[in-house]
Amino acid sequence: MHVAHHPIAGLVLTGAVEGFTDEQTALLIDGLNDDVSFDWVLVHLGLITNPPAPGRPTTADIDAAFVILRRLHRQGLIAVGRIEYVDGGPSGRLAPVKHVPEDLNTCRERVQREVAASSSPPDWAYSCWVVNTAAGNAIARSVLAERPK
Repeated sequence: MHVAHHPIAGLVLTGAVEGFTDEQTALLIDGLNDDVSFDWVLVHLGLITNPPAPGRPTTADIDAAFVILRRLHRQGLIAVGRIEYVDGGPSGRLAPVKHVPEDLNTCRERVQREVAASSSPPDWAYSCWVVNTAAGNAIARSVLAERPK
């Protein structure tokens, strides 16, 4: 049985929800709090370590992540895309942002370009963002409600 500590909810996840791995469930739980950057997608899915090792994810890591993201997207649980500043100002600052859903292939191509052009996070870490849909939030909340207090 896989055991994973969820850094945001402070939970230990020890069993998969029917049809979902612990890693997929952890991703949905994190999505309750905020948009999830691609580096955390990889961490939650168990494809890279936390904290990430120096370097960049492999093509196999990216491929594996997008297989899972495609499944969750097809089930209507997540949206995948990029973030944009609400006020239209320059990047690199704290400001209100919105999630802009995109086609999964568009996101995957951007991730591949960013990873190829960088040597370590955060260069590629924010090239793709995942947000829960209402259905994804419902599953995450049901998991949290069933966990021991």
